[in-house]
Formats: sequence, structure tokens, C-alpha cells
Amino acid sequence: MQWAKWILPAILAINGAVMMLAPAWWYPRVPGVIETGPLNDHFVRDIGAAYLACAVALGWAVRDPARGLGVAIAAAAFLTLHAAIHLITPFCGAGLPWPLLARDFPGVFLPAIVSLLVVRSCVRRQKRTA
Repeated sequence: MQWAKWILPAILAINGAVMMLAPAWWYPRVPGVIETGPLNDHFVRDIGAAYLACAVALGWAVRDPARGLGVAIAAAAFLTLHAAIHLITPFCGAGLPWPLLARDFPGVFLPAIVSLLVVRSCVRRQKRTA
């Protein structure tokens, strides 16, 4: 089951790479994205770069939890702040927010939660080695 810890870094890397290399292809395929406004290639690539950085950071933390705490915190900070935006935004519009939150759970909230678990794992590893 060791391979399971690599799922989040792999998904983030694939998503980030596609965002950077093919933003026009990526944009209409992710549920809810087209509702945010027209495609901005530069903006999609910027966010793709952030996802790639998170993938590398979380991959480092998974590979070496004793030394990966700092990079895991940085990745979790981005993913958690991104999730916070997706948590707040549905409550600012008209209609029920729950369908939007459910739609965003697998791609936004779950990665943030898993990244925080990686941080916790790094903290525990550092405590054991200290």
C-alpha cells in the first residue's frame, strides 16, 4: 500500500502539466471552471505551475517525511487556501451552495485534506526522530 501515498502528488503533477501545456483543452473539461468566466491561458498556466510546485513539494515530503515538513506546509498552504476560496464563494451567490461544494470536493477539498495529512505525517516523523 506504499504506492497510495504517491496518488496526490501524481494527480497534482498531471493536472498541473495539462494546465500548463493545454489550457484550452483543460478548461472546459473540469466541472465548474467555465462558470468562472472566459478562458485566460496565462492564468490557467499560472495555477498549473502552482499545482506542479505542490506536486514536487508533496512528493518530496512523502519520500522524506523527516526533512519534508517545510515544503509540505507550503504545498498544504496553497491547497488549503484554494479550498477556502471554494468554500466561501458558493455562499456569496444565489442558490444552494451544497451542490457546488459537492462538485468541488474531489478536486479541491480532498487534495487540501490529504496535504494536511501529509504535513501531520511529517510532524510525527520529526517527533520520532528528535
